[in-house]
Amino acid sequence: MFQILFIVPYEEMRDSVTTVLRRYPRRDQIESRIVVSPVDRIDFANIGSCDAIVARGYSARELKQGGLDVPVIEIEISGYDVIASVQKACEHFAPKNIAFIGFYNAFNGIKNLSGMFGCEINVYIPRDISDLPTMVRRAIDEGCDAVIGGYSVKGLAREYGVNAIGLESGEESIGQALEEAVRAVEIIRQERIKAETHRIITQLVKNSIIYVDADGVIREDNIAARAMASCELKGRRLVDVFPHMEDSYTESLQGIKESTGEIRQIGDITVSLDCMPVVVSGQPAGVVISFQNVTRVQQLERQIREKMHEKGLTAKYHFSDVVHQTPIISNCIATARRYAPLPFNVLITGETGTGKELFAQSIHNESSRKDGPFVAVNCAALPENLLESELFGYVEGAFTGTNKGGKAGLFELAHGGTLFLDEIAEIPVSVQGKLLRTLQEREVRRIGADKVIAVDVRVISATNNDLRDFAMRGLFRRDLLYRIDVLTLSVPPLRHRPDDIVALFSYFLKRYCDQHSIPVPNINPRALDPLRAYEFPGNVRELRNVAARASVMHHDPRQLSAEDIKLALYPDGFSFPAASEVRSKETKILADDAGRVLAALDKEERYRTLEALTTARGKRGKAAELLGIDRSTLWRRLQKYR
Repeated sequence: MFQILFIVPYEEMRDSVTTVLRRYPRRDQIESRIVVSPVDRIDFANIGSCDAIVARGYSARELKQGGLDVPVIEIEISGYDVIASVQKACEHFAPKNIAFIGFYNAFNGIKNLSGMFGCEINVYIPRDISDLPTMVRRAIDEGCDAVIGGYSVKGLAREYGVNAIGLESGEESIGQALEEAVRAVEIIRQERIKAETHRIITQLVKNSIIYVDADGVIREDNIAARAMASCELKGRRLVDVFPHMEDSYTESLQGIKESTGEIRQIGDITVSLDCMPVVVSGQPAGVVISFQNVTRVQQLERQIREKMHEKGLTAKYHFSDVVHQTPIISNCIATARRYAPLPFNVLITGETGTGKELFAQSIHNESSRKDGPFVAVNCAALPENLLESELFGYVEGAFTGTNKGGKAGLFELAHGGTLFLDEIAEIPVSVQGKLLRTLQEREVRRIGADKVIAVDVRVISATNNDLRDFAMRGLFRRDLLYRIDVLTLSVPPLRHRPDDIVALFSYFLKRYCDQHSIPVPNINPRALDPLRAYEFPGNVRELRNVAARASVMHHDPRQLSAEDIKLALYPDGFSFPAASEVRSKETKILADDAGRVLAALDKEERYRTLEALTTARGKRGKAAELLGIDRSTLWRRLQKYR
């Protein structure tokens, strides 16, 4: 809404302003106030609140010089207004000599109209309002028998007994002044918004910021800069307040070049500063210097890391933590190191307990995302509805029991870092589609939300299943497989690297003994034979449990025997089946599960086919169209289900 004040010299002009306002296209945005007052009666103290003032002639000039903080727009006198007033004077008074008295630019060149109207025209420009009576008397003394001017001039002329015409402003001139006033207010508002935005940004930013002009004087600052200097900065010379910045400032100003990351010592504080020259028309006008307390930055970084650690969003393992002696693991580490700096998703395969997450964390810690979060989720540990809300988050009210304000999903938490999806083969097909879209578009939509959130996440997946076989059987989306399986890392089981069994057992044995303040026993070399003969179907996870039992169950505190290790391997006195036998049983169970899934799919397909045939009244072409398949496929189905 625009608050416009009109100050007009006579009542008739009020009517003209009212007419213009009524016809103005943006009249609904105007709050107007019209004051009728001659120039010598304007009360500057009681003008009131407004965004702009529209006035005429000397009133406008006086208002402009009155020190007001709002724009004053002058209603110009057009050439048409001048000619109309001359014509009116001629019709009413038939004068021989007309005097134009006033402060209007439109009076220039009026004398050239003398021949057009058959009378002499003279112009009298007073110095100020007090000079008006003098100008009127002078015009009369010089033979003028009619006067044209503003409201005050008209009144004086009549007092002296001379015919007078008031100089009137047309509606066109008033409309132009109104449009100019609205534009001026809009420009001022935009500039105020820019200034306030600049002030807020400057004051709220955590970095200290100062602007130093070409003379080395600080002209702008913010709260952070004043706090670091412990004094007022504006108007002071840079060399007096921050002498250690003088050389960087001079180099940036004279060389017209930016400098970043320079380290300076201010008292007992170490700061990092950036200099950016301000260039106007090719010439340096000054330098903006941004600086921050390096110690404070390190403290903030430490706090962020601590908070991430509290939430479990950090990776604690590195490749140096992978205990091994076999070349096969060395090659595996070398491959993973090559993958680490690349931006691609990684699929880690291997049997359960082989240490897939250890490699995932190590890849993260050697990548460019190492300072970002590492978020891990076991896809098999959560039911379908909970897994979806955990991955993608939800908005408040999306479903019963939602947290106030909603909840960020794991993709959002992993922004700028890595998301580790363990046992990804267990993700339900219904969730796989949304996961695929998130990976493709790099944006996530919370459950119940109507907007998307951009995320920058590298995904490392792990599985102990053959995802390609799952994809062939319809249990895993092929397009999702191709999205996560860009780089593949296969972690071999312990039975393929027997030398690592001894190294890992010794490592875990020492760790558990140290944890429980138990002396680490010596190991008889022959005592390790039962370990080498065991296939460890649970791999490193099972070996770790064996070492934990051995640390507390050995008979001789000084030495570990083969019997102690056998007891740790078979604590209940029964031997576990060989790994090959376990794998055979697992394969049979998996086959049975797949058979049940395929039978359910066949049942659904048979039902949909019968439903389409019924709807099409036995017409195979129509039924195939309803099913979205061709007639040959429908024929094969009819043969399949007889």
